[in-house]
Amino acid sequence: MRRAPWLLRVARTVGVAWLASFVALFALQRRIVFSAPSPVPVVVPRGATLLSVATPAGWNATALRWPAPPGAATNVHFHGNGEQLAWQVDLGEALHAAGYGVVAAEYPGYGTMSAIAPTERSLDEAAEALLRHLEGPLHVPPERVILQGFSLGTGVASAMARRGLGGRLVLIAPYTSMRDMGALRAPWLPARWMIRDPFDTASRAPLIHVPTLLMHGDEDDVVPTSMSAVLARRFPDARRVLLRGTHHNDVFARSMIEVVEALRGFAPP
Repeated sequence: MRRAPWLLRVARTVGVAWLASFVALFALQRRIVFSAPSPVPVVVPRGATLLSVATPAGWNATALRWPAPPGAATNVHFHGNGEQLAWQVDLGEALHAAGYGVVAAEYPGYGTMSAIAPTERSLDEAAEALLRHLEGPLHVPPERVILQGFSLGTGVASAMARRGLGGRLVLIAPYTSMRDMGALRAPWLPARWMIRDPFDTASRAPLIHVPTLLMHGDEDDVVPTSMSAVLARRFPDARRVLLRGTHHNDVFARSMIEVVEALRGFAPP
């Protein structure tokens, strides 16, 4: 029995569309994951300094630093994928006003580091170089470091915690892994096997034994709240806070007071 010509045309169209989406995701995934905005200059606020730290790869990692008051902890913040260092000043000043030292880290491919290719490996290299500099020349021991990540940055922060470079871990709007996010966004593709930068917090979570705080907007429309619930069960020592009426990109604009209160209750300065 011959198939109807229209059925063959539909099958061919669907196959071509599937193949095109497969190629597009594989080729463009780093533009999607690392969706850096157009770079803008960093205006260093009063009381802060701009760090530039050499990495083993031969390029420099940059960050804004507000020194900690005597005896206080230092919050090292890793921003989201659509942000950059120049936009972290308000958050840095809010955390500093709350009594913390602050280091707001930049990523390869972003802002002051836009000439460097962004990959999971290069982001981790930049983060580790900054943390080693903090521990060495700046004399901030790891046990006084709070590793904090937002969205994309939660994968970087958890990687640094797994390397023993902080005493506490704070993950805001965390995903389980980029493989899981890929499967969520493109369920018709074998996305889990295509992702080149997995940022697999879920797999490393059971091996991270520092106290961990998870914060998640209860109306997050980008990263499902179910992902932070999964992570809360996988970390050996975790607590989870839902930010009421908060989405993904308005966490700090809408819920800064709640974020700082939860942070101070979890890790007082």
